Amino acid sequence: MPLFAGLDLGTTHTKLLVLDEKGKLLHQAKTAYTKGVGSQLDPQELLELSLRLLTETFSHTDGVEQEVFLSLSAAMHSLLLVNENGNPLTAMTTWADTSSQELVARYRTDKRIHKLVAETGTPFHPMSPFAKLLYMQAQSPGLLSTAYKCIGIKEFIWYHLTGRWEIDHSMAAATGLYAPALEDWHPLALELVDLQKKQLPALRAVDALVKEGRLTQKGYQFRYVLGGSDGCLAQIGSRAMAPGVASLTIGTSGAMRVVLPEFRTDPDSGLFCYQLDTHTYIGGGPTNNGGVVLQWWEEKVMDNEAPIDVLLNRFEKEAASVMPGCEGMVCLPYFGGERAPVWDAASSGIFAGIRMHHRQAHFKRAMVEGVCFIFRQLLERMEAVHGPVKRIITSGGFTQSKWWLQVMSDVLERRLEQAEQEADASALGAIAVAMKAAGFISKWTDFEAVLPFNYTIIDPDNTRFLVYRKQYQQFLRLCHYS
Repeated sequence: MPLFAGLDLGTTHTKLLVLDEKGKLLHQAKTAYTKGVGSQLDPQELLELSLRLLTETFSHTDGVEQEVFLSLSAAMHSLLLVNENGNPLTAMTTWADTSSQELVARYRTDKRIHKLVAETGTPFHPMSPFAKLLYMQAQSPGLLSTAYKCIGIKEFIWYHLTGRWEIDHSMAAATGLYAPALEDWHPLALELVDLQKKQLPALRAVDALVKEGRLTQKGYQFRYVLGGSDGCLAQIGSRAMAPGVASLTIGTSGAMRVVLPEFRTDPDSGLFCYQLDTHTYIGGGPTNNGGVVLQWWEEKVMDNEAPIDVLLNRFEKEAASVMPGCEGMVCLPYFGGERAPVWDAASSGIFAGIRMHHRQAHFKRAMVEGVCFIFRQLLERMEAVHGPVKRIITSGGFTQSKWWLQVMSDVLERRLEQAEQEADASALGAIAVAMKAAGFISKWTDFEAVLPFNYTIIDPDNTRFLVYRKQYQQFLRLCHYS
């Protein structure tokens, strides 16, 4: 019986899930990075930790050789230059890198940039590899010409597993260099960054299968499946692949996404649209400001030192002691800059309506409500561009808080469905891709039958609608001053 493994390469951890063909969870593990987090990662550390997870997980055998379909998931928007042996020439920058912020501001009115955003589906922002490459050319002319390949986190690991320079369509779609209509690299993007097509990986489908590679664990025969971006695969792993179903995820950052049958961009460039396969696209918007806002307040403002789960539990307890609406205080929580829908890395946070009766707990609740207002704004924009959202499925660390889920439901004025699962949605999505490559499922929605979920329902409390509607209007006004 084959096994299916999903290796998820994040910006703080690498995670590994292993399921059998019936969807039974056999193993899950994760390991944290120590040499780089945030805007820069150490690619060699990621490789070493990934190989360690795999070798430790598949170190025991019952004597019967098993086939393992290993699929990858990775954070979008990373960039790394390597030589022909796959050795790094630069640090690996992530979506959080804002080095190109001033350059992006200068280019924002350029008609060529508007054309690229419309034709690639990737907003023009310092997160995108396209913006990073523009900045690199401006700061270090000639550096790109020395690179054998310009790749990201997943392509680096894939090369060292298989010896192939390949990228799937979903990862390519998030670079700002890829044209879904052509299913090829965008010629204008390559021209603007002075990059040759041969310096980029070959484009392949997410379920591209390679039968031989470099893992040699006794008792296991590995098959390698290219996999995709964490955002697209989280949509599959969250069982949100039907029309009108949105996934809402909050961890350190956050995002809301829907599946689309065609490439469809936002006329106002407020949302992304990334290709998963020829007939499937994922549209939506990310926010920089999820759980990291709460962590920032506890560690930097309050100067509290404790394990993160202890800090966040304390935060929630105090925030929940305040009435909805924070007695007039409103927070625009753009403390880490912001992506959708404003796409401004220079934006900043605001507290408004502060009076002398407000306490620390009011500030805490205002931040949580502010994060929820970000998602209401995203939901309204997504419905304006892509049509009605009928269901919202939640995932990520914030689902561990029943209180936060209730605040989100009340602010959105929508029912939320929390999947009762412990496994990472992106890693589950990678396993779905592996199953598709192996022929165990034929379409993405088939994965729901392999690993069915139960859902906890969170219904909004309509007695809180009026206060949140008033606060939300103030939030929207603050957006113009950030």
